[in-house]
Amino acid sequence: MNRPSRPGLLTFMARTPGALALLAALLGPASGCDRTTTEPAPAQPASPAPPAPAPAEPPAPVIHDLPEKTAAAPAPVSPPEAAARPLYYDGELTPADLSGRTLRELTLMRNTIYARAGQSFRKPWLDQHFRRFDWYAPAPTPDLGKLTPTDYTNARAIVDHERAIPRDTLVSQQKALLDKKAAGPLSPEEDIELELLAVHLGGWTADPELKPEDLSPLADPTQLDALLSANQLATLSLRDLRMLRNTIYARRGRPFRSVLLFQHFSMMEWYTPDEAYTDAKLTPIDRKNIRLLQSVEKASGGPLTDYEHKVEEGWFFAA
Repeated sequence: MNRPSRPGLLTFMARTPGALALLAALLGPASGCDRTTTEPAPAQPASPAPPAPAPAEPPAPVIHDLPEKTAAAPAPVSPPEAAARPLYYDGELTPADLSGRTLRELTLMRNTIYARAGQSFRKPWLDQHFRRFDWYAPAPTPDLGKLTPTDYTNARAIVDHERAIPRDTLVSQQKALLDKKAAGPLSPEEDIELELLAVHLGGWTADPELKPEDLSPLADPTQLDALLSANQLATLSLRDLRMLRNTIYARRGRPFRSVLLFQHFSMMEWYTPDEAYTDAKLTPIDRKNIRLLQSVEKASGGPLTDYEHKVEEGWFFAA
C-alpha cells in the first residue's frame, strides 16, 4: 500500500473546520456517494413507416452498495446471507450494520471508506476488489479531504467492533471453515477469511497439518524463526509491516508504551510482557529480520508513527 502523506492530513485539517474534533470522533453531516442508474433508451425520431421502437429499459434498481464497472448484478458477498447488506454507508453505522460480519467484510467496509479517497492497496485481493468499480481511482497520495466526519466515525466504529469480537468466536469460525474445507475446497473469499482469522488469533491455532502454505508472517509468526525474504513482505501494508516488526519484539516479551500495540498484542495468547526486557533478548535472526522490515518500510515511505497509525489513519487505516 502507498503511504498516506502527512501533508495530506495537514491540508485536510487546515481546510476542514473542526478537524481536530473530528479525529476525536466528533459526529458530522453525512455525505452521500455517487450512484448510477441505467437511463431509459431514448425514443427514435419519427419517420415514414418506422419500425416499432425498442422498449426502453427500466431504470436499474438502486442498491446500497457502490456500483460495479460491468453494470451487472452485484457480485455475491460471503457469506450469502450478508449479500443484501452494503459495504459503504452514508450515515452512521449501527450495531446491526456490523453484527455477523466476517473479518473479510469488515476489512472491505473499512477500506472502502479510504478507497473512495484514492487509497491504493498492496494486498492483491483488496486491489482486485476495488478495481472492479468505476469510482475507484488509486492515487500516489490519497485525498483525505474527500472523507467526511461520518466516514471517520464509521471507520473507528468498524475497528472497535472488530476488536471486540471474542477470541472464542474467532476460534469457532476458524473451526467451521476447516470443517467445511475437509469436505471440499473453500472459495477464495473463505481462504482470505482463514488468513484474517489467523492474524487476529496471533498465528495458526488449529491443526498444523491444515495450515495453508502461503500464510503471511503476520498470520504465522513462526516464520520469524527463520530469515524473512523480501517476497514475503511484498504485499504487506505499512500498517502490517509495523505490526510484524513489533511482533518480533513482542515474542521476546517487550512491553509496549503504545496503547495501540499493547492492545493488539494483549490479545495474543503467546504474549507475556517482561518488565526486565532488553534488546539483548533478540536473536541474530531477529535483528536481521528487523533490519529487513525497516528497509521495506523506508522504501514504502517510512515507518508509521503511533500518531499516524492511530489518529491520522483512523486507527488501522487501510489493509
